[in-house]
Amino acid sequence: MTDTVHSKTLKQMLDNNLNLILLDVRDNNKFLMGSISHANAPTKNVPYLSMKEADKLFDDETAKQMENAQIVTICTTGNKAQKAAALLRENGFKATALLGGLSAWDEENRDNE
Repeated sequence: MTDTVHSKTLKQMLDNNLNLILLDVRDNNKFLMGSISHANAPTKNVPYLSMKEADKLFDDETAKQMENAQIVTICTTGNKAQKAAALLRENGFKATALLGGLSAWDEENRDNE
């Protein structure tokens, strides 16, 4: 898996029901305003700063869920998501970032409606 994934590729991955977890790394308030939601993959919110500053990236239950899944990190434009994906990979997780973030996702999916 590459460091980043395009919106179109992520949509195909979701539609093919791959073992994915969408990890929104924005702060809680931004997450509550909306994120990617798909029936084939759970969306979790763990802000990048809390992952970076904490002793553990996730609580035990979340870490267990993420152990065997492909994690796709999400933020508004993709910058923080790339940092978060790199941090996750350094800690042994399979992680890639959504290129262009929610902005690219919204634009791609708006064009296809």
